[in-house]
Amino acid sequence: MKKILFLGFFLAQLYAYPQTAEEDAIIDSVLDELFQTDTSFAALSQNQYLYTNLSFDESVFFAGRDFDINQFGFTPTISYMKGQNFFVSLGSAYFSELDPKWDFVSISSGYSLNLDRSDRLSLSGIYSRIFFSADSDELNHNRLSAALAYHKNKIRLRLSAAYLFGGSSTFYTDSSASYEIPLLENDQWEISFNPQLSLLMSEQTISKQIASGFFNAQIVERDVFDLINSQISIPLLVDIGTWDFQLSYKINLPKALVGETNLNTSGYFSFSIGYFSPL
Repeated sequence: MKKILFLGFFLAQLYAYPQTAEEDAIIDSVLDELFQTDTSFAALSQNQYLYTNLSFDESVFFAGRDFDINQFGFTPTISYMKGQNFFVSLGSAYFSELDPKWDFVSISSGYSLNLDRSDRLSLSGIYSRIFFSADSDELNHNRLSAALAYHKNKIRLRLSAAYLFGGSSTFYTDSSASYEIPLLENDQWEISFNPQLSLLMSEQTISKQIASGFFNAQIVERDVFDLINSQISIPLLVDIGTWDFQLSYKINLPKALVGETNLNTSGYFSFSIGYFSPL
């Protein structure tokens, strides 16, 4: 099986990020579309609705790494939303070269609060339960996360932190900054350009052999928290009524961990389509 878990050479802590990379993309797509206070959702902020989304990546990367597997992937999700505060989401992921190809199903629930009167600063919390197609003691089936978001005019900043547990537990943070550039708009549709920079930091375990006398040596392990990937996203967004479309080119700039070599900058196209239906 080509599943990331069985590549073996990588750190157990880092696997906790690959197992949720696509699941986080599912959740973030919901947060970005529905927890931000933009005009397209302001009129519906007191209603209940469903949001359905399908994302396609021409190449699959986990924390900026493809593990020498050339594959594409897509992630479907459906979410129930109540206003701009509460959601429950069901999602999955398909990877073309894994066996089985449907890697997991996740169920998530989250709540968002505005922290200031201007609605510029918000705090959200999410719990996810993840069901994998293959089981292992290393896999984390639970995820708790919190995100702090700030937006003013066209600038949007976001810092999220997540704790994964139930297997080989780990912790990571993801921070991003974006700027919206409107291109064309009228009463029915809007086209915008929204470049974004994201930084992923995660726990990793470093092993070091130290000498104790001439004939004795011991291995000392310690956990460190460091940057593992930077990503530049160049998306074109189109909102037409209750539909939204996004075409992005993403550039990964991975930082090598201990024992890693031959990491290269990578780029790929991503496309998503979403439909928003009031209940």
